[in-house]
Amino acid sequence: MKVHFIRSGERRYAMRIERGSGPMLEMDPAPGFDRDLPHDMVHFVVEAVLGLKSGVFGQIAAGGNAGSFHIGGPQGADAKDHRRAARKQAAKGAALLKAQGREGELSELAAFLFDIGWRSETRASSAAQQAALGEAARVRATLSGEERARFEAAQADIFAAFDAASKVWRALKVGEALVLEWPTLRRIDHPIG
Repeated sequence: MKVHFIRSGERRYAMRIERGSGPMLEMDPAPGFDRDLPHDMVHFVVEAVLGLKSGVFGQIAAGGNAGSFHIGGPQGADAKDHRRAARKQAAKGAALLKAQGREGELSELAAFLFDIGWRSETRASSAAQQAALGEAARVRATLSGEERARFEAAQADIFAAFDAASKVWRALKVGEALVLEWPTLRRIDHPIG
């Protein structure tokens, strides 16, 4: 599966996902633009490194839509067929969301915790950042000992992948994309992780 993170404006990004089976998915605009690392790129890296199969991108790879992506336009296909495919995609996505269990929740918690942790290492401290670190400590306390150990063991790899992806992302011009392969973190022309 190829995931295109497209810089679609100065403060905007979009996503396009190509899957071997199933229709292409899109989200435009995608939420959580950040000049250093957009929200969905954080999820991509965290889920790949932790091996989460029921997070956002694992659900998409399994044929779902993670509740927020939609199939691309008909592009020559019959409108009726497109609507049928969209309904089928939405139903499959809803079923996968319902079945995700703790791993789906871990995806959200991990994305939050690793994002806060990485930014605290790369940016000057501020009152807002101190508040975020306090919230992160409260969230971390809700994890089981096994989950905390898993997160701690992956931190260096996740932060290194964040650094590499951020460097490429910041250099993109409007209209350009960073294309990553799920779940390898392989950039189409070379790895980032």
